[in-house]
Amino acid sequence: MSNLKVLNGFDLGDVLAIASVHPFYSPTPYPPRREDLPILLAKHRESAIDFKLSSFPLTWKEGLYKEIARLTADRDPRNGYRQETYISTTGGGSGKGSPMVFATDSQETRQQRAAIGALLRSCGIIGPGDWIMTMHVSGHLYRALDLMAEVLEGSGATVLCAGSQMEQDQMVETLIEYRVNAIAGDPGQIMQLSRYISTLSEDKRRQLLINKVLYTSEPLTPAQHSFLSSVLPNVAVSSVIGSAEAGPWAASPAKLTETTKGEHHADFVYDQRLMHLEVFPFAIEDHQGPCIADVQPLPDGEKGLLVQTSRQRMRHPLIRYVCGDVSSLHPLPELIKAEISAEDACHYKVARIYGRDRRISFDWYGEYFEFSVVQEAMRTESWGILQYQIIRRYYEGDKDNLGIVLELRVLRHNEPGTISEEELTRELRKLFWVFDNNEELFGLCYLTDYAGFVRSTTGRKVINFIDQTQD
Repeated sequence: MSNLKVLNGFDLGDVLAIASVHPFYSPTPYPPRREDLPILLAKHRESAIDFKLSSFPLTWKEGLYKEIARLTADRDPRNGYRQETYISTTGGGSGKGSPMVFATDSQETRQQRAAIGALLRSCGIIGPGDWIMTMHVSGHLYRALDLMAEVLEGSGATVLCAGSQMEQDQMVETLIEYRVNAIAGDPGQIMQLSRYISTLSEDKRRQLLINKVLYTSEPLTPAQHSFLSSVLPNVAVSSVIGSAEAGPWAASPAKLTETTKGEHHADFVYDQRLMHLEVFPFAIEDHQGPCIADVQPLPDGEKGLLVQTSRQRMRHPLIRYVCGDVSSLHPLPELIKAEISAEDACHYKVARIYGRDRRISFDWYGEYFEFSVVQEAMRTESWGILQYQIIRRYYEGDKDNLGIVLELRVLRHNEPGTISEEELTRELRKLFWVFDNNEELFGLCYLTDYAGFVRSTTGRKVINFIDQTQD
């Protein structure tokens, strides 16, 4: 492992050489062990075979996780998948069932975190002199807490980890006592703390020094961003994106986050030395469409499905993985390039992420709802919705009753510029086509805090849509 670098990823040809003999991409029964890598790479170099990324087919989640399930359960000593690995798990999902896992070499994982920490520092997001409190949880197998703590340490920042049992008042006292200037968490955690801070006296709020917020896991809505700015004026809001399969791989500096606020996308800076990205036409999802081998990646600027090839995953490579995000690729904008060293800037690029759930929809009382349309409505700034949850369930839990209930749970703020609760109720009833003949099957509940939402079992995230009729 002597060729492992902190800032640069592996040589792409070496990664492809290991992939060619890995069960994810070949008939080989077992992945290599760590001590096997130098031998395999030496054979590859002697063979002088030049592997091309375009010769590898696209990798889909269903096929990948079928192979992962087999390797996870096989205790054969030849199985390198179960040796010296770090297990990442998904944090979202439906809130039921086992989380999906992805194993990476534990040394490679540590190096990746150091590299992403360096990216945060290079982009001016966080670094030496910053004291940051992370509120990420570590429930069940979820690893967001140790992941983000180590990434932040890699940036040079000083990190405090707020425990899962830490109440909001204790967090505030910690922020004041240690003169903390930055906080990190998913939007739900950041909103909970912000709502608590908004109830404090002016004298107490003046003691807080927060000037940076770093969020992960999901987008910050315009209403959430607006509320955060009203509670913590002049705060720089940034974000990090990652997954169980790819790990953390890109970040959105405050200037990019600000320019895309209110848009239906988010821009993330990534280092091409660490991650190779391609965008493919949506047609690759259609089994009736053209052969994938004949489909070429789209040029920069065109929207499609994001495909990832990690240059930080060697022992268990991630090659041409269709991650599920809708994206387009763009050059680094001048406002970011001007603040980054020329040595790094020439390797940086922007991935514009439009989100997922492009085809998710649901029906209720004879009406068909596109989830993307519902999402857009819930982002209406005047509605002041900080978090929402839609639950589709049987009437009173009775499967014999043909009526299906659509339950909507809403948490909102009441800052200036928002409509009244009565007006919002009318808008929501209009959105979901609620009339006298079906209103008994529509439930609208306004929550006062996050305790009323159903959470995922791993990352404790609020799940926006739950279909309990499928349980």
